[in-house]
Amino acid sequence: MADKPETIPSVLRDKTRYPRWTEAMVDALPRLRAEGRKWFQLYDKVADEKTLKSAWERIDARVTGEARSRGAGVDGVTVEMFSRTAGETITALAAALKGGRYQTEPVKRHWIPKPGTGKKRPLGLPTVADRVVQEAARGMIEPIWEEQFLDGSHGFRPGRSTNTACLLLEEYLASGRVWIVDADITGCFDNISHEATAELLYRHIADSKMRGLIKVMLKAGVMEEWTHRRTEAGTPQGGIISPLLCNIVLHEMDTRLENEGIKWVRYADDFVLACKTREQAERAMQAAARALAPLGLQLHPDKTRIVHLEEGFDFLGWHYEGTRRWPRDKTVKSFRGRIAETTRRNRPDAIEKICSELRPFQQGAFNYFRNGNSEYVFSRLDGYIRRRLRSILRKRKRGGGISKGLDHILWPNAYFSNKGLFSFAEQLHLHRAKPYHSPAGG
Repeated sequence: MADKPETIPSVLRDKTRYPRWTEAMVDALPRLRAEGRKWFQLYDKVADEKTLKSAWERIDARVTGEARSRGAGVDGVTVEMFSRTAGETITALAAALKGGRYQTEPVKRHWIPKPGTGKKRPLGLPTVADRVVQEAARGMIEPIWEEQFLDGSHGFRPGRSTNTACLLLEEYLASGRVWIVDADITGCFDNISHEATAELLYRHIADSKMRGLIKVMLKAGVMEEWTHRRTEAGTPQGGIISPLLCNIVLHEMDTRLENEGIKWVRYADDFVLACKTREQAERAMQAAARALAPLGLQLHPDKTRIVHLEEGFDFLGWHYEGTRRWPRDKTVKSFRGRIAETTRRNRPDAIEKICSELRPFQQGAFNYFRNGNSEYVFSRLDGYIRRRLRSILRKRKRGGGISKGLDHILWPNAYFSNKGLFSFAEQLHLHRAKPYHSPAGG
């Protein structure tokens, strides 16, 4: 059965993440769940000015650099702009919430490229004020579900990551579960049933004002090209509370899979089922489809497939095949695209400046993929970046053309190293020389 033992995750005692949760409230979580009792008086804590101020401080701390001046909602207010009047705005938000006058603004629809494809996916940007309220609400209701979420769920949870998801998957593969259901939910965030979400919230929250606040968030609608469209299903990607609501809804599927003895790993709406035979995999896929239907969701008929480990499959940016895993082709293609944008041949900047701009996302890619079988991909990326830089130098020296063999003599690898270029191969050597490193990265 999927019932968890009455243990309390230590993350629930994090006062920074959950400032309004007392020790007594945390201690009561497993008991109240076991007794089928619900939570009252949550809304008044969300509406409290101290709670909203704490929520704003968390947002303010994690939005840094250039991001502070981007990502405005329909009101045009960025995080940087909000920070200038945060005190007065939060006081007004608290008054509106307490007086029952709070209404969310529509989310601003923004389309961003899907890595490795020519397609785009929608991102919904709430106003900063609405993000503050969402963060306050998340901080109040998340512990109720975090205490009961299952071990296969890893996305957007404190203390969990893509790394922990990969570690669990590798345990299953090593145990002989080599038949994989590579699952894809059709438009998960866009199609989650509001009715199903309301029912799941009602199971644990008796506070009707708290449930009503979340309903208002779900029904806020979308603004795109000055057209306001109501939303009858889904929760916008980009909203602070959306990942939690997604986890709450998909916890229903997790529980059914667990009760049927199916091994699974899920990161938000991306999940795989690990089985020992193809027949088990077929039954597992059918079980997942049955569990998703009442939630307003379905498996994508073309993208969901059953594969053997020897055929290979992709999960969380990795390609798994046999006993090895390396960055998937789409991820590498997307990364090369970012490199190409930064290393246009007509760039006038100094090579040191270009290398400095490349470093942050090189470092990010290295940190994510450093512990797989990434040597070959890393080596090719190093070569690709140096060729792009040599093409810049060649254009300056000779007027154009693609980097060729002699350029390697004019500008050897050491030249770029001296200019501060990040080397994947060099960093991998240093990383593996350390006494210990996790087998799944992080």
